[in-house]
Amino acid sequence: MDSKRNYDVVRFDDKLVYHGSYQLSPRAIKTICFMVARYVDPLNDESLPRIIDIPVAEIAKALTDGLSSKKSNSLYEDIDGLCDELTSSRIRFNSTVKVEGVELKGYLVWCSSAIPKEKDGMKYISFGFDPNMGQFLLGLSKYVRLYRPELNRLRSGHAIRLFQMLKGIRNKKRKFSALSREMYSVDRLKFLFGIQDKYTEFKYFNKDVLKPIVKEINEKTTINILEVNKIRSGRATSHLEFVFTDQETEFSPTLSRGEQQEFSPSEQDLAKLSKAEIRAYQMLVEFNIKAGIAFRKILPEIKGSECYGFEDLFIDYALQHFQKWAKNQNTKEQAAATFVNWWTKHRIFDTTSDVWVQINERVIATRKRLEKENPQAFDNRLTAREMTKSEFETWYRTHQGSIQFPDEDTYGGR
Repeated sequence: MDSKRNYDVVRFDDKLVYHGSYQLSPRAIKTICFMVARYVDPLNDESLPRIIDIPVAEIAKALTDGLSSKKSNSLYEDIDGLCDELTSSRIRFNSTVKVEGVELKGYLVWCSSAIPKEKDGMKYISFGFDPNMGQFLLGLSKYVRLYRPELNRLRSGHAIRLFQMLKGIRNKKRKFSALSREMYSVDRLKFLFGIQDKYTEFKYFNKDVLKPIVKEINEKTTINILEVNKIRSGRATSHLEFVFTDQETEFSPTLSRGEQQEFSPSEQDLAKLSKAEIRAYQMLVEFNIKAGIAFRKILPEIKGSECYGFEDLFIDYALQHFQKWAKNQNTKEQAAATFVNWWTKHRIFDTTSDVWVQINERVIATRKRLEKENPQAFDNRLTAREMTKSEFETWYRTHQGSIQFPDEDTYGGR
């Protein structure tokens, strides 16, 4: 097991998150996320382990992660119920196989077996997995990356399900827009929640499912659902449009706004960044900008599709522009504070600014030159933007046969 892996991060294939139909309790979803994060390596494993032996103590911890109070059930009841649920609950998904013009559906259970065992005084559950589950967990090119401590704060299985979907959308679109809109038919949403045969009247679905999970997501996660627009077909509500954005909720409510901005990112926070984002972050910190402001106020605001995977170039060119034109640069501290004001207060580097256009054109020119002069480095850039820095380094060693991490020329440095 790789000691450098971040077990707080879990990844699921887009097909499972956006197209799979399933209903699981919060304890089952959280335990699956724990198992996948700790025992499945999506970058190095060629096949899904047929059997994963998990100590009962680890299962007990996964069951209580994120809970503020002790559960009333006994550990036996929790684990027995969990094993029953994971071996009986199924995932339903569409296939490309058609009969009489209609796509057949595929079916999988989360775990094919759950067998209690004991060896050398250690009690554990031996979970079996169908090899076909590998399509959702291994060799991922398009996936949703989730942070388990955040997911663990949710108490509703439907809230976790909707959060997965909206978080995945924001992960992909954050760099291009501060706001996202996503439309689902009511029937489609119920299918994704695994409750297509329940709540035949929308008013009960709205009261018992929709309103509570929107409230919980807004209160406990980094997704803020601003509106749920109800679209009617005749007299019935047929579609729902979610309007949502990002929010900062991981800070203690006792921190002031200024303290929140200066709150330094943890190693876990930085571990979620891509290589280009890490390089951009390091440039900002070296310029004497506080780590928390660089991480929370500047990096998320690098906009434009051409800058995706080239965030370090944008920051480099932004700093060059600032150093050429800014007046208040008598000290390092003054220069850093002025740059932050340019970025956050005056929006000099916002997409509505002529400066942004100039910098974006420089990024585009560098991209084109890199693609022409060093296509391998350009391809590495495109691959790296979908991964964390650590994931890309592992991928590079595996696919390029190199023990050492590539130098910046191979990656596409400046």
